[in-house]
Amino acid sequence: MFDFLTHDMLTVIWFFLWCVIWGVYFIVDSFSLGAGLLAPFIATDKVQMIQIQRSVGPFWGGNEVWLILAAGGTFAAFPLVFSKMFTFLYLPMMLLLIGLIARGISVEYLHKDESPRIQKALTWGWFVGSLLISLVLGVAFANFFKGLEIASGGVYMGTLLGLFSPYALIGSILFVLMNVTSGALWISIKTEGAIAAKAGDLAKKSTLTVLVLALVYLAYSFVGIDGFTINYSATPALYLLPILAVMTTALAVFFAKKDREFPAFCSNLLALLFVVQSGLASIYPYMLKSSVSPEYGIDIFEAASSHMTLSIMLGGALVFVPIVIIYQLWAYTLFREKITEIEQVGY
Repeated sequence: MFDFLTHDMLTVIWFFLWCVIWGVYFIVDSFSLGAGLLAPFIATDKVQMIQIQRSVGPFWGGNEVWLILAAGGTFAAFPLVFSKMFTFLYLPMMLLLIGLIARGISVEYLHKDESPRIQKALTWGWFVGSLLISLVLGVAFANFFKGLEIASGGVYMGTLLGLFSPYALIGSILFVLMNVTSGALWISIKTEGAIAAKAGDLAKKSTLTVLVLALVYLAYSFVGIDGFTINYSATPALYLLPILAVMTTALAVFFAKKDREFPAFCSNLLALLFVVQSGLASIYPYMLKSSVSPEYGIDIFEAASSHMTLSIMLGGALVFVPIVIIYQLWAYTLFREKITEIEQVGY
């Protein structure tokens, strides 16, 4: 299968797919994470909480498929990277897992018990889970773009505290705020009544904050991170990615101010995608970049699986990824109606 492609060509294709799959996960899960971050603060009663829960309940599980594809693709296509990630970043990965479990349990069981105490606990469980996922992924990918302290022989010299550099903190805060914006705009789109109005008002403020922080983050990336511009200098067309990131962020501000929630929502998703891809474009051919010295990093060619493995996986991806996309489009069509102010879950 795919014998006409060399091992290096398959490796590059899978790196491209790896970047795309992670980008898709970031945008499709952003509104459910954002809804969880907002739920304890903008829902004033059970009715509004149920509206928020119903707005994401039918979708969040399907969106997680992209995270499974991203993690599974890393494990199968680049096993060395997968093993090193869990060696270097064991505690952050465990925090991510805890966040995913807490978010899943909270979303699914929030409406199944009438006890106010349990509902409050699950609401805050949703918030904590969403915050952990957002922060861990924000810090992790900022460190991938900046480079980990990998020394000769693939030995990791960094510490947990060292992961929280100013650059990583700005990246994680930006990721959290972009998720909050997605959540606010999604709630405004999908619900009716007071909760929709509150979410829309919040989105007008958060989009502007995201624009400012995105400009700071991208400027820091290009000016303050060693080696970030190497690929951009070699391929100037890549500068379209950060340019589009800024443009779509500005469009989100414009549309939110005009009370056009859906275009603002789409603009924010595209901004998130282009910010992530701007960073991923900078690390090629490395997947785990070294901040100590470039040659100590782990590149895609040494990390890749065999030609047969990559070929079989590519064939599977060409079959099953379109099925996932069709299923998700069907789900969004099936549950397209707005959520009214009722105290029940209808799915």
